[in-house]
Amino acid sequence: MYKLLFAAITAFVMMFVMTVEVRAETLVQYMSFFGGISEGRRLPRTTEAMLAQQRPNRNQNFSFRYSEMIFLNGTPARFDGTLSINSGGTVNMNNEVGSFTVTHAVAPSAATDEEFATINRSVTLQVNYRVEGSQVILTHDAIPGSWADTIMVNGRILALDPEVSHFGISIIEDRTPGVIYYRGDISGLLVYVDVATGEVITQEKSGSFHGYRSPWSATETHRIDATVNADNWNMLYQIRPSITMNKVLQYVRNEPMAISFEGNYREVMQNFVGLRYDIFVLPNFMWEEPTSGSIYISTPNTFEQLPAPDLTFLRGNAAEDDIRRLFSTRVLTGDPRFFQPSHAITRGQFVAAVTRAIRLPITPVPTPRGRAQPDTSIFADVPNTRPEYPYIMAAHEAGLALGRANSMFYFDYPIDRQEAFMIMIRALGLTQLGLNPTPVTSFMDDALISNWARREVSVAQLIGLAVPDANGFFHPTRQLSKGEAANIINELIEYMRVGLVSDYAEGIVNIPW
Repeated sequence: MYKLLFAAITAFVMMFVMTVEVRAETLVQYMSFFGGISEGRRLPRTTEAMLAQQRPNRNQNFSFRYSEMIFLNGTPARFDGTLSINSGGTVNMNNEVGSFTVTHAVAPSAATDEEFATINRSVTLQVNYRVEGSQVILTHDAIPGSWADTIMVNGRILALDPEVSHFGISIIEDRTPGVIYYRGDISGLLVYVDVATGEVITQEKSGSFHGYRSPWSATETHRIDATVNADNWNMLYQIRPSITMNKVLQYVRNEPMAISFEGNYREVMQNFVGLRYDIFVLPNFMWEEPTSGSIYISTPNTFEQLPAPDLTFLRGNAAEDDIRRLFSTRVLTGDPRFFQPSHAITRGQFVAAVTRAIRLPITPVPTPRGRAQPDTSIFADVPNTRPEYPYIMAAHEAGLALGRANSMFYFDYPIDRQEAFMIMIRALGLTQLGLNPTPVTSFMDDALISNWARREVSVAQLIGLAVPDANGFFHPTRQLSKGEAANIINELIEYMRVGLVSDYAEGIVNIPW
């Protein structure tokens, strides 16, 4: 079974040649294909992410703590060990088709107690992919002669027969500006032979998985149905592995009085990894045994301190905490002392802030020595000398915000609420949730929502980003203040951090992280 396909989508929408290490992360690599769970990689700290953009890590080898439930002897047995992953080849996202290989190896990490199982497994897969716009289609197949799998459980040694076994995976991945979504199907026939007795035990697995990765969280969940058939018994069960990674902001107030800043946020990176199983058909000798259970891998948190902006002039302001969070995470930049919450936020300022919130990759403007850089901006009012220029171009290329008439972006014009929510839903890639030709919201002023924003605003209400005021109004054409903008951008981040997790982990496999 497939390790969290998601543990990897690190690089969002890169339109240049990537090595397989980045590709593999983007495409599903951190769960063995046979139903186990691993600790996975953490979301990068802010500093690590910044360094990775400057010096991409080309290391193609990974090793993780790994656990798997074995059902081949009629009773569940747990295995604990390591999962190693090695990728080979290169991926050029400018090509429509391509391939690479990935090897998964599972081995015991130490001596194992008799009540546990041991696994020694290695399989190399040929991964073929094709690019269709923002989507990538992938298939995985074991390379003949590369598959070896030996399991020892309750004193029995079971060896895989690779000549009659097969395993297949098909995946579709969709890269939206702020989130990479994917789903896949798994199907396998695994035939094991008891080395001592020659008994043949056949295991069939089929199911699906869903996952996503954003800058603030990532989740992958599986629901796999399996049957085991032996000479005198059979079993039917379901396994539901899940992994979630997220970032949490915690504000810590300093204890000393004589200190130059009263407190700051710290960024906490968390991983939650678990597997649940339910047995629906039992062997006769297992009637009195439990028919369900779960296993988990404990993972320690990691931390990074964030800057402490001076916002004492905002003390008591309703938007103080939202503004502090965004300056601490570099979603808002510049001197915070000039940030006026009651002033209208401009179209350009809002787009730049959302671009930073979703960590959309930007291309800095080169600055050749000795001569001025030619202005290649497609917007007359956003020359490439403006500091916001790379963010506006990245947002434009990703389809978050377009220009208007006469090749103008209207950077310095105030943005209204309906356009702000439209941009955020596009950032999440969830516009398709509002497919109704004439979506209608429950806001009292629904009729005032412009047709060009109606679809996204209806989605924003559906997922809880857009909420009515005390009187049930949305105020679609009202200019957005900087304080309000800080609030709804924080809500966007919170949805990526918590809302998506709930939908995937609790909604699919019922694991409430």
